[in-house]
Amino acid sequence: MSNRFPIIRFPQILPAVLLCAFLPASWGAAEIPDPPGQAVSGAPPPASIDERFSRMVEIPAGIFKMGSTFQQIIKYWNKCLKVDKNCREWWLKDELPEHKVYLDDYWIDMFEVTNEDYMQFVSATGHRPALDDSCRTRQCRDGDLWDGAAYPESIRNQPVVQVSWYDADAYCRWRGKRLPTEAEWEKAARGPAGRLYPWGNKPPAGRATYKRKWHGAFTMTNVGSYSNGASIYGVYDLAGNVWEWVADWYDAAYYKKSPKKNPQGPAEGRFKVVRGGSWINYAITLHSSLRRWSRPNVRFNDTGFRCAKDAIHETQTHR
Repeated sequence: MSNRFPIIRFPQILPAVLLCAFLPASWGAAEIPDPPGQAVSGAPPPASIDERFSRMVEIPAGIFKMGSTFQQIIKYWNKCLKVDKNCREWWLKDELPEHKVYLDDYWIDMFEVTNEDYMQFVSATGHRPALDDSCRTRQCRDGDLWDGAAYPESIRNQPVVQVSWYDADAYCRWRGKRLPTEAEWEKAARGPAGRLYPWGNKPPAGRATYKRKWHGAFTMTNVGSYSNGASIYGVYDLAGNVWEWVADWYDAAYYKKSPKKNPQGPAEGRFKVVRGGSWINYAITLHSSLRRWSRPNVRFNDTGFRCAKDAIHETQTHR
C-alpha cells in the first residue's frame, strides 16, 4: 500500500472522518517508479523574459514568520478534535517552532498548473499524461479525469492532478522554472506577518474548495475562482482544491535546525512535502502552516502543483 503519510505518523487503523481530514483521496493507490531527475525533451514555447514571468507574482525579499507557536498548535488540535475525537496533538507538531526566515525575492505562479497547461507539456515532450496508469480496479480508474492524452473540455482550467513529484518537477523545468521551496510556498500564502490563511484569519467558507466528495469533473473548481481567497501578494488557491508539491524533502524536525536564510529543505529523504489541503479535506487542514508529505513517485487525484522562478535583476538581463 502506498501511503502519503507514514504509519509511524498515524495509527494503522484510521477512523473514516480522520481520513477525510488528513489523508489523500486515493489512499492506497499503486506506486509508479519514476527515475529521479529524468531528462525533459522538447523545447518549451519560445518566450521573452516578460512572457516567461506572465501569470506569475513577484514576492519581495524579506523576513516572514514560518511555522506555528505551541499555543496555535493547541488551537488547531482543539479544532481537529471537533472533527475527530482521536486527533492527537503531536500530529501537528512538525509545524514547531515558529521561526523567522529571510528569503531573497522570487516569483511564483499566480495559479496552479491547469490541465490545459499540462497538455502543452505532454504534447511538446511526449511526457506521460496526467493519469494513474497503474490502476487495476474501476474505483481507481474513476479517479482519472484524463482519457489517454485527452481530457473533458470542462476541466481545461481546473488544476491538473494525478501527477507525481517527478512529473511536476519535469514540467517546471520545461517551462524554465522550478518547484517552490516549502518556505517560498508558505511566504506566498501567509505574507510577512504569518496569516492563518492566505486571505487572513477568517474561516475558509466561500474562499476555498474543500470538504467535498469525489464527483469526477465536477469535484474541483477552476483556478482563480475565489477572488476573496487570494493571498496578500495576489496568489490564488493556496488553500483547498488540490495539495501542491513543493521542492523539499520532508523532515518532521527540520524547523529546529533549518537555516534562517533561504532554506532549501533536507538534502535527502523518503517523502516530499505537499502543502495547502485539497477538495476532500476539512477546514482544519487548510491553515497555511500545515505540513504534509507524500512519496514522490505516487499520483493522487487531489494533488497538483505550481511553479516558481528566481528573480531576474537588471544586471542579469544584459548578459
